[in-house]
Amino acid sequence: MRSINLLKLAFEAELLRLRAMMARQRRRAGFAVIALTFALAVLALAEATGWLALRHRVESIPATLILLGINMVIAAIFGILAARSSPGHTEQEARRVRRQALGAARGALAFTAAAPALTHLLGRRQDQARRWRIPFVR
Repeated sequence: MRSINLLKLAFEAELLRLRAMMARQRRRAGFAVIALTFALAVLALAEATGWLALRHRVESIPATLILLGINMVIAAIFGILAARSSPGHTEQEARRVRRQALGAARGALAFTAAAPALTHLLGRRQDQARRWRIPFVR
């Protein structure tokens, strides 16, 4: 019975961890969509303004290449910021509880599975001792 309760606890801890992880992923996705929308608008206006300003000093192709390099740097910065999210305290604690409960359940199940085999072996020893009329010592 204890192993069933431990398995239930492990299952509930895993559900809690998955819910917390999904909530974090939803927040990340929402923030990423908002940031992307504003970044695209800013980049479009910055592109037009920057290209017009650079066009006065250099030819059109070098001006376009300069703006392309700037856009790549900005995209890399936002990509790094989006990838830096780590599991929160709730996810880590739920994972720890799940591991402990599963470890304890494995131990309880191993003992439960070994008990019938042990009693069977002890019963055989008693039968053999009776057959040979040897006193059985536990």
